[in-house]
Amino acid sequence: MTVVAVPLQATIDPLWFVVAAVVLFLAMAALGPRVSLSLRETRSPTPDEQKSLEALLAAANLDPTTIHISETADPSSIKISLHGLPGRRQLLLTEGVLDTLDDSTATALLTAEAQRGRLFYLEYRALAAAVVIGVATAMFGGLIAFSNGLFVIALTALVLFWIGRQLQFRADRAAADHIGADALADAFEAVADHRGVDPAPATWRTYFEVQPPLGQRIDRLRATE
Repeated sequence: MTVVAVPLQATIDPLWFVVAAVVLFLAMAALGPRVSLSLRETRSPTPDEQKSLEALLAAANLDPTTIHISETADPSSIKISLHGLPGRRQLLLTEGVLDTLDDSTATALLTAEAQRGRLFYLEYRALAAAVVIGVATAMFGGLIAFSNGLFVIALTALVLFWIGRQLQFRADRAAADHIGADALADAFEAVADHRGVDPAPATWRTYFEVQPPLGQRIDRLRATE
């Protein structure tokens, strides 16, 4: 009697590869900012800085759980960003925000970032990118015909990125309603001038970006006045 060994072959549904790719990307997007923040050289605000920040944050209607001051090589560097999940937002800013900017400009920038947080703009950016990655994984996994895959990816990206740009414009409008469109546009231009760059206008590349160029954001703010 001859026994023939039949190798066992485990078949994995390609859908699981898509799910795994999307989940992994979202996990990295959620944990990445926290890891990045932990690796930065930061400090807590001094008593004088805390007093100034309390007034600025109250004017911007922003209430982060924690404030981190980034000690950068260039003390005049200007950067404001929110990190963390909704309800646990942490504010990271450079020393230049307090030492270089006037109160009205700092308030405008903080207000803009606060509105981005309220509209979950950063979360939407991560979600949009995850969907595009999911579609690409589905194409390479055979769930979408390769001949149609590039078209599907391009169409998905165009739609999702357009929505993302509209979300950013909506955040700008909400901030403008709070402090004034000209004040917000002036703040954006002041930071661009401080960095020695011209705000980039919209081009054909804008259709493939989820973040609209600063020049386009400024133009739209000026047009509302």
